[in-house]
Amino acid sequence: MEEIRVRVELSRLAESIEVPVLSDGVVSLRAHRPDDIDRVVEYATDPLTMRWAKMPSPYGRTDAERFITGALRGWDSGASMIWAIECEGRFIGSVDLRGSGRVVDIGFVLHPDARGEGLARRALVLAMDYAATERDVEVVRWEAAEGNLTSLRTAHAAGFTLLAKLPDWLEMNSGVVDAWSAKWHAGDDFAPKSTWRTTTFETERFRLRPLSAADDERIRETLDDPISRKYLFGRPSPLTVEHAAAERTRKWWTAACGQTCTWAVADKENDLYLGDISLFKIDDVTGAEAGFYTHPEARGTGVLRETFPAAVRHSFDVLGLRRLTLFAAASNKGSWALAEAAGMHRFGTQPLAALSAGVMEDLFGYELLRDEA
Repeated sequence: MEEIRVRVELSRLAESIEVPVLSDGVVSLRAHRPDDIDRVVEYATDPLTMRWAKMPSPYGRTDAERFITGALRGWDSGASMIWAIECEGRFIGSVDLRGSGRVVDIGFVLHPDARGEGLARRALVLAMDYAATERDVEVVRWEAAEGNLTSLRTAHAAGFTLLAKLPDWLEMNSGVVDAWSAKWHAGDDFAPKSTWRTTTFETERFRLRPLSAADDERIRETLDDPISRKYLFGRPSPLTVEHAAAERTRKWWTAACGQTCTWAVADKENDLYLGDISLFKIDDVTGAEAGFYTHPEARGTGVLRETFPAAVRHSFDVLGLRRLTLFAAASNKGSWALAEAAGMHRFGTQPLAALSAGVMEDLFGYELLRDEA
């Protein structure tokens, strides 16, 4: 009886509620319809949606009917604005703005066959522009579970200002999780507000690419290695794969904020993580500070001897940085050698400014200007 009641209510609402239709010539936003139900079930039961969205499980047609009914009721009550996203005549997802005041929260989900084409960004822009111009919305807030890289990329591309990581902020199917947060203010444009440096390039033997979740165990092995621990103090002990994942997602976030850039150094043949090279404290005036890790299995094989100088050149020639620095403890002769192999020269010493395995020692500074490379 409940299922029949929901279907009757859905049909009635679909005929009586007026939802503004918006379009940019590629995607359109419209009211949800009963014929969207099967596609809602498909995207709601997709593994990526189930990983990052709070959904009933198992999810069936009745759940989709309730969702569409709720979306239409939201328009009727003014509590929310939830549109179906359409492209080339097919339903591809949903975008929602929840709240009735000057501050609203945005969310979206796409069907698997519509991902990777920038369509979610188009839908967000249409929805946000309508909210600001027609509903006097001043601020649109975005939140996503930490690690939801797809949502972060979309928010960044749609012009959100990235704000902060919020500990223990969202309730997901797996429990309470940390969140990333951002905002868009009426009057802002829809261009990215930070420079997200994410590139892939190759040397003779290696590929330098963004970090991925598949690297987590190798990252753990690298950070937990005794030689790494000597110079990377303050790491948890024991260091778990969850700690490694947190290191990876932290670097994703700071890269999106324009503060850092990290490449995993991987074997070209099997894409196995062998270490990573990072740029920190990126600034138009002072340049950036470089650093690196090496997986224990890769030490002594020339991995960084080949890739670090290439990363330095890439930073100047492709990323457009003007200056790089590197700091190494006095006992870390391997890092000295790599800095010098990349053409960097020592410019100073900070006495007793490094803590290595619990011992204070001098810290050497190296630098290289783009014009010198």
